Amino acid sequence: IACELVPVSLLDGESESPEHLARHPLGYVPVLENLDATDPSNRYLTESIAILEWLEETHSASPLLPRDPWARAQCRALVETINADTQPIQNLSVQLKVSENPAERTAWARHWNLVGLEAYEKLCARSSGRFSVGDEFTLADLCLVPQVYAAARNQVTLEAFPRLARIVEAARALPSHAASEPERYRPAGFVG
Repeated sequence: IACELVPVSLLDGESESPEHLARHPLGYVPVLENLDATDPSNRYLTESIAILEWLEETHSASPLLPRDPWARAQCRALVETINADTQPIQNLSVQLKVSENPAERTAWARHWNLVGLEAYEKLCARSSGRFSVGDEFTLADLCLVPQVYAAARNQVTLEAFPRLARIVEAARALPSHAASEPERYRPAGFVG
């Protein structure tokens, strides 16, 4: 899908600018702008899962949700284990409420990454094959890979999670992973 990536910094206040708040009132990312929307005042879509499901329904040649209803529900449960239970409580906005001390913020994020990944490891034991739900890459894997990236940033390894390590290794072997690696999109001059 042809698109243009427009970075919005969460670290320097750019996400709180009036321009970005007009796109997403919470100042979060991501935001998808659909230039083909018939109503220009309603062309922004927020929240990762809503964006991914819209892309799935309108553009997907390779489905990200299993066709079987039970497998699809299992996939969505794994997605929410990351999207609702793990990722939000490690966001910078939450960490800044927890402590101004960087070491305490890292300990907070590390704890919740471990809790979330442990739950995911147990839950996907019910459904995994090559990937989190069977042998096809799904929306669950699409959420797991960046969570593992965030976990590593907080000194969490996959040593205690052999199933997740295997799944992430399989996902990282896909050509789409190389095309979406965070380092490819790091702003010039970014340190961290």
